[in-house]
Amino acid sequence: MEQMVLEWVRRDPVRYSYLLDFYRRGAEIRRADETALVLKNDTINICYAAGPAAGHPALRGCFLVLTDDRDTVKTLSEAGAYREIMPCTQAVYLKAEPPQVQRPGVSLRPLTMEDMDFVLKNYHHPGAYEEHIRGRIAEGMTGVMVDGELAGFAGVHQEGSMGLLEVLPQFRRRGLAEMLEADLIRRQLEKGLLPYCHIQPGNDASTALQKKLGLTFDSRTLYWLN
Repeated sequence: MEQMVLEWVRRDPVRYSYLLDFYRRGAEIRRADETALVLKNDTINICYAAGPAAGHPALRGCFLVLTDDRDTVKTLSEAGAYREIMPCTQAVYLKAEPPQVQRPGVSLRPLTMEDMDFVLKNYHHPGAYEEHIRGRIAEGMTGVMVDGELAGFAGVHQEGSMGLLEVLPQFRRRGLAEMLEADLIRRQLEKGLLPYCHIQPGNDASTALQKKLGLTFDSRTLYWLN
């Protein structure tokens, strides 16, 4: 079955490698042919779809859908299946070795459930609720320490993309975000998973960070539906 996903990845690794990562994290194939590929992880109720697949029933009633096809976005949106459309740019780390980033006086440590309140207080994006963060810490979030103080954190979203990245305001502009994401990349590579992320339009800081760490950008847009 994985071969069906690999056939899509070979078309354009920068564009479609995230499909293989999603499949290896537990998604099942709901459609696979020359025209479209539909993957769904029932545990988290998230669907990835490549190509025109708007009519496939797996795309209805999901928590989130990620697609590269504008017609799919248009059809699902007009049908009222999803209220919010979030365009994004994908960046993928394709190198075999992770970036090496160190900062004097700065260290990293795994977060534990004792850090839950800190994350909930300082993570200012959708997904900042206890059940979600508990799962992200259990999978493995990283904290950055400055002079013994927790200054920020990063992790991997439940579908597999890197993110959950926050550095407290008083610790910014010290290269801590770069250090945190470099560690995420290392851990994903060690697990045999794909380090990738999705950048919303106008997030220049994230774009600059991905470029500095050596990620490759897809020039085309992906769309999250919620």
